[in-house]
Amino acid sequence: MLYTVSPREMKRIETRFMAETKTESLTLMERAAAHVADATMPFLWHGAKLLVLCGAGNNGGDGLAAARLLLSRVETLHCVIWQLAGKQSFETAEQTKRLKEFRERLDTILIDGEVPPVPEDCACAIDALFGTGLSRALEGAALTIVVELNAADIPVIAVDIPSGLDGGSGYPPEGGIAVQADVTVTFHRPKDGLYLGDGPDLCGEVIVGDIGISPGYGDAKGFAVMEKEDVRRPPRRRNTHKGDYGRVLALTGSYAMAGAAGISALAALRTGAGMVTVACPKEIVPAVLVVSPCATCLPLDGGDEWTMLAPALEKADALIAGCGLGQSRAVSRLMERLIHYLCSRSLPAVLDADALNTLAMYKDDFKAQGLRFPEHVVLTPHLGEASRLLDWPTERVKRRQAQAARELHAVYGGSIILKSATSVLVAGGKEAINRFGTPAMAKAGSGDTLAGILGALLAGQKEYGGIRLLQTACALHGLAGEAAAEKYGEHAVLATDVCNYIR
Repeated sequence: MLYTVSPREMKRIETRFMAETKTESLTLMERAAAHVADATMPFLWHGAKLLVLCGAGNNGGDGLAAARLLLSRVETLHCVIWQLAGKQSFETAEQTKRLKEFRERLDTILIDGEVPPVPEDCACAIDALFGTGLSRALEGAALTIVVELNAADIPVIAVDIPSGLDGGSGYPPEGGIAVQADVTVTFHRPKDGLYLGDGPDLCGEVIVGDIGISPGYGDAKGFAVMEKEDVRRPPRRRNTHKGDYGRVLALTGSYAMAGAAGISALAALRTGAGMVTVACPKEIVPAVLVVSPCATCLPLDGGDEWTMLAPALEKADALIAGCGLGQSRAVSRLMERLIHYLCSRSLPAVLDADALNTLAMYKDDFKAQGLRFPEHVVLTPHLGEASRLLDWPTERVKRRQAQAARELHAVYGGSIILKSATSVLVAGGKEAINRFGTPAMAKAGSGDTLAGILGALLAGQKEYGGIRLLQTACALHGLAGEAAAEKYGEHAVLATDVCNYIR
């Protein structure tokens, strides 16, 4: 399990570590540079030319130190350094001095206005312009350098974070751009922004380098980030039956969206639910069973649907509500009653799609009545649904995804999965990021699949709960999507394909 850290907290940790252990900042810089050099080596060849882009701060010092290490390792390497004008930090000035022994294989260009073109014969570039302390959009020569670098057809290794990317949000500051890196070498712990927003697109492969800060200095909270080896589920005992693995009730589907009901039911069964019953309009029962023939159905005939639903709720181990329900008056009345029911009962539930749209319509009443979901009720909004639940512009939710997830939890309680390319999870006072998945999953039905996976885990998973359950659900979903994309390609994957790759 990885744990991220915010740029501010990382600065605090470094400062405390150096003060208490008497470790010099140059020592940490040398350790960081060694990891950057290691990541750069595979891109070099005999007689290669390396471009190193350096700012005046300590990020630039990391780049200079990495250049020196590489020049010492590769006797035929030639290095071109673009140094941004400005007063260098003490550490960066010291690294400039240490480079002088390699002056015969070194060209240093001070950039104070006009920017030369990127040399055509470069093997790769090291981006050490700015670190996580940058909070404004790139401008002037730095902006020109990044534009030229992104246009050049060479691999880029970013030091700590691609220059121009906000280490907290995962987006460049408003109106700005950032370096497009192939590899990002970060230190001690990955920064939040490497996994949020545009971070995964801009960072490439993320390598976390150990710079000698001991675990005792890891008191910053951060987001938990699962790695593949963390995604484990216990084997089943032979002497078991379907009732041991949970009864899922799914209040899903409508005439126009029968597929959503079938997909969520199929995903729940593929994840391991013992039984799934779909409560849906009677006219779509045949369509639901075509998609998920191993589910059963509770036909709702448009009468007193709560009277029909209530006995099934009492028997269920978990509920899925909202996938493809629509937003009719009848649905709104039924969901309003269900929301009150879930706030006062111990039934685990997943509220998705139109359940959340109904909640958004009634949010003022929800708050006025002091209602709050217990932790075992999971809300799974995408950015647009979160916008309606919070009365925030969608762009604000997008750029402040972590803050939005925390606010959803503060207002509504329960557990939160704020869905996006990288989802933010909040449950039981803990927070996590899911980084599994693929652009192939940017397609209708993906949310229904996740709802089904969650429903099955809530109904039958007795080994863990809370944030770990949410992480496992998102990881199963993302890894299944990745497997489906390997078979069908990024453009052709369907939600049903993802269901069939849940393992």
